[in-house]
Amino acid sequence: MASFNITSPGLRVVLAVLCFSMASVAQIARSVEKTVQLSSPEPNTAKEFTLPDKFFDRDATPFSRPGVSEFKIQKPKQTADPSDDSGWHFAVAPYLFATGISGTVAARGRSIEVDSSFGNIFDRLDVGFMGAFEARKGRLVSFNDLIWTKLSAERDTPGQLFSNAKVGINLFIFDPEVGYRLVNSEKGSIDVLGGVRIWSVETNLNVTSGVLPGFDVSQRKTWAAPVVGVHGVGNITRKFFVAGKFDIGGAGIGADLTTQLYGAAGYRLTKHVALLGGYRWLQVDYDDEQGFLFDTQMSGLMFGAKFSF
Repeated sequence: MASFNITSPGLRVVLAVLCFSMASVAQIARSVEKTVQLSSPEPNTAKEFTLPDKFFDRDATPFSRPGVSEFKIQKPKQTADPSDDSGWHFAVAPYLFATGISGTVAARGRSIEVDSSFGNIFDRLDVGFMGAFEARKGRLVSFNDLIWTKLSAERDTPGQLFSNAKVGINLFIFDPEVGYRLVNSEKGSIDVLGGVRIWSVETNLNVTSGVLPGFDVSQRKTWAAPVVGVHGVGNITRKFFVAGKFDIGGAGIGADLTTQLYGAAGYRLTKHVALLGGYRWLQVDYDDEQGFLFDTQMSGLMFGAKFSF
């Protein structure tokens, strides 16, 4: 076997270079191994997650599942359209018509002027009953008004022809009307009406003697005059409202002329009870060939209550 002498300077240099090269190769190999390990995927360490059975409950609503907040979706409230109301509605309204009366009345050809303001009507009102009745189904309406009153007055006559005069009036008025509701909304209503106003009037005249002889006559007449008109209600608020009516008729049928104008303000105590107050003017001109004349105007304040059901 051949032998090498490592004591020579040249061989020592070669061995040193060889050892350095081998160490460098080992260092490079270790670096490559670490790089490969870092780039390789790590084993799957994720925990298994299982959804609860309740989540897949077919009967559960989307908002009743776990983890989802529950809330309700409310539809806007729908209010009933008054124009679609086809049921029956009724109302009764007793009232007081503190009327004064002025004009000319005559019985059997004897006439006298009357002038009584509503301010002193309670001194002249003997008895009275007044009320109204309303009915409605859908847009068909009916208004019925009734007045029965007895008035009397006494006064001295001017001059010396007669001493004094007494006037008694027994008055009955019935006013049935039917119509159609043109407007029906939450803001109010407007009705067109047609009907007949029936009058039954008894006039008593007693005049005591002065220079001329006195007289004591009475006469009753009943007639009916067709009327047409309009009636309306306006809602200011849910509680306060205003109401009005105008009609006209006669035109030589029954009476030469009859007219009515009414206005009032009201307050609803409840859904079915309301208080009203206003002013009314009612006029008629009727005469016949038998000496009866009733050409008067009645006007004054009105107070009443309305009960709806």
